[in-house]
Amino acid sequence: MALINGLYVFCETEEVNQSVEVSSHPVESGIPLSDHAKRGPITLSISGYIVGDEWENTRHRIEQMKKNAEIVKYVGRNILSSMLITAFKSNSDASIRDGEKFTMELTEIRIAASPYTATTGDVGLQQVQEATNTQSEPPKRRTYTVKKGDCLWKIAKSYYGNGSLYPKIVDANKDLIKDPNKILDGWILVIP
Repeated sequence: MALINGLYVFCETEEVNQSVEVSSHPVESGIPLSDHAKRGPITLSISGYIVGDEWENTRHRIEQMKKNAEIVKYVGRNILSSMLITAFKSNSDASIRDGEKFTMELTEIRIAASPYTATTGDVGLQQVQEATNTQSEPPKRRTYTVKKGDCLWKIAKSYYGNGSLYPKIVDANKDLIKDPNKILDGWILVIP
């Protein structure tokens, strides 16, 4: 007896295959050099009978699980979960009343997890909105407090690397600067 996602089947044989893939490289002498090994998926080959009053429904449900690539759990002599039905064959025989013979192959799968966690349901839209929000935030305002001996040329040279760009500072401080040649100690200038 075995269960496939809760469906009863009678299993005669279970054959489990657990492989390991090894990459190797030839060397001048001796055995090849192996530098990497990884476990392959577990495969389970089973054969047996689907029997009982509901055998046709059981067969149909197994066919649907295969067709829809439904992840199944197998409980028999072996217990395996996260499996897909990769092959299913049934054979009606006159010697079997209320049932039929079957063979099936199940293969272990591993599903990659998404690096994104959706809080709204549309991750792509959420990322665009977040990017838009960060771009719309006003840049932090830079200021400079005028000291004795300062001139706009000197201030522009220290901030922009070019003193001739002082008109940018004048434009940003029109309410304060009436004459670019006269700035007073203690003024707080906005540096755009």
